[in-house]
Amino acid sequence: MMTIQVRLAQPTDESAVNALWQSARQRLHDEKIPQWQEEYPGIADFENDLHTGEGRVATLTDGTVVGYAALVTEPDPNYAQIDGQWLTQGNAYATIHRFVVSATHLHHGIGSDFMAQLIAETRKSHLPSVRIDTHAVNLPMHHLLGHFSFQHTGTVYMLDDGTARDAFELLL
Repeated sequence: MMTIQVRLAQPTDESAVNALWQSARQRLHDEKIPQWQEEYPGIADFENDLHTGEGRVATLTDGTVVGYAALVTEPDPNYAQIDGQWLTQGNAYATIHRFVVSATHLHHGIGSDFMAQLIAETRKSHLPSVRIDTHAVNLPMHHLLGHFSFQHTGTVYMLDDGTARDAFELLL
C-alpha cells in the first residue's frame, strides 16, 4: 500500500485536480456509469472549494496529487429531501463530495486510505455522521463505502437536474 498525506487544496493544485476529474470522467464513461459526464465537477467547483476551505488533496510523499475530495460541513440542499431516511436528523453532518483517485493509482489502497483520513478529520469536528451520494451503478464507490460500513439510507435527487443518487451515511 502506498502512503499518502491529506492536506488542504491549494491554487497550485488546480491543474492536477482537473486532470483527475477528466480521467475519472472518461473511466466512468468507459464503464457505462452516467456520472460526471457533463461539466460537474469542474474548475468552478474547485475554486469554490478553495474559497470555503473544503478542498482536500491526497498526495504521495513526493508531492504528486493522487486524489481529491471536498469535505463539506454545511448542510447539503440536495439532502433535504430523501426517499428513505437518514440515520441522523438535523443539519449537523459532514458530506464528502467530488471524491476521486488517480486512475494510475487505483487498487493501491489510496482510495481507502484517503477515505479513512477524511473520516478521521470529520471525527475531530465532533459531527455525528458523514454523508455521501453516488450513482446507483457506480459499484466501485459502493464497494469503498461498504468497506467503511456506510449504510445505504435511500435515494436523493440532485436539485440541478433531478438525477437520482444512492445516499449513504456513516455514524461516527
